[in-house]
Amino acid sequence: MSNEAVLSKDQKKVGWWGTQMIAFKKNIFLQALLLPGLIYYIVFHYFPIYGLLIAFKDYNPRLGVWASEWAANGGFEHFVRFFSIPNVWNYIWNTIILSVLHIVWLFPLSIILALFLNEVNCAWYKKLVQTISYLPHFVSVAAVAGMLTMFLSSQGGPGNNGGIINQLLVNMGLISEGIPFLDQTRWFRTIYIGSDVWSSIGWSAIIYIAALSGVDQELYEAATIDGATRVQKMWHISVQMIRPTIITLLIMQIGKIMSLGSEKALLLQRESTMEVSEILSTYIYNQGLGNGYFDYSAAVGLFNSLINVLLVFAANIVSRKLTETSLW
Repeated sequence: MSNEAVLSKDQKKVGWWGTQMIAFKKNIFLQALLLPGLIYYIVFHYFPIYGLLIAFKDYNPRLGVWASEWAANGGFEHFVRFFSIPNVWNYIWNTIILSVLHIVWLFPLSIILALFLNEVNCAWYKKLVQTISYLPHFVSVAAVAGMLTMFLSSQGGPGNNGGIINQLLVNMGLISEGIPFLDQTRWFRTIYIGSDVWSSIGWSAIIYIAALSGVDQELYEAATIDGATRVQKMWHISVQMIRPTIITLLIMQIGKIMSLGSEKALLLQRESTMEVSEILSTYIYNQGLGNGYFDYSAAVGLFNSLINVLLVFAANIVSRKLTETSLW
């Protein structure tokens, strides 16, 4: 009798739960490796979920979450208030535009960088370029904003046209005086996305480089014998082999469209650029920490998260139907 048949009989005797417990005991040391991550998610992601109740209450810090009174309109007063403000759709639209531009530029560029690095045969040069490209990821957002402020400044002393970018443009004869880049609405999104690409392209490419390292080299050798060019090998072999990884990460990126961070937007924000720089996360920050409306900001944040969940489900369904690749 085969081992599979014996195992099947044993499974029938102990049942599904008993089978799982046996497998758990056999791999108990490997299972223990999950504990740090599991504890982290329970403490910092699942346990705080009860705090979402303040989105439906008139939160009073003195009374606490449970003792605070429920908000009007069946607990939905803060949601009604949010959709009643004049600029709500402008904040939502600004968030969507920046997030979509982030995906449109950073997502394909990181794939292209990984594909090009995969074609480099010189090991030390490949490592050097990869290291240089992902080091900016470790520069803090505050430092990036500070550098942008210095480089793009239009203010300076006599004979000085401001930051290095304005000085360069003046010396090249392209402009006659410094341009206040950070004070003009038309430059905000370009600066925001450009700095995002600079700081994140190398880090985002790491997972694609790792996926490409697992591609069988015999496929490239066979394609070379058949007369395929480098571009053809990149498209028909490299891209196709990492396509599941690309689709999975794209679905996850779509699920973050409404979760654009507030740090860089706040640091680059000027009074003159509020029309395009005020996004949902900065609005939540200003209302919650700035004005102390914790219940109201929690309601806006909950709305934000629900939209992200819906986007993930929608992207996953579309991906499963079109490509047969999905998160679940």
